[in-house]
Amino acid sequence: MPERIAKLQATIEELQAELASLETVDNETRAVLESAVDEIQAALHKEQHAGLDESTLITKLRDSAEQFEASHPTLFGIVSRTIDALGQMGI
Repeated sequence: MPERIAKLQATIEELQAELASLETVDNETRAVLESAVDEIQAALHKEQHAGLDESTLITKLRDSAEQFEASHPTLFGIVSRTIDALGQMGI
C-alpha cells in the first residue's frame, strides 16, 4: 500500500503543477479539481481514506475530466491516472 500512496501523491503533485500552468481552464473546473486534490491530500496525510466521500470525489473527478478531455489532453491524462490510482487503493 505505501507504494500506491507514493504513486498517488506523485500524480497529485503532477496535477497541481499542470493546474498551475494552465490559463484556459474555467474557474468552476479549476475549483472542483483543486477541491478534489485537497480532499485526497488531507486523506493521505492521515494515511487513511476514511474521511473521504469516495463516490462524490470520483464523480467530481470524472465530471471534470469530461469537460476538458479535448481541450487539455495532458490534464485529462493526469486526472484519469488519479482516478485509477484511487481505484487501486479501493477508493
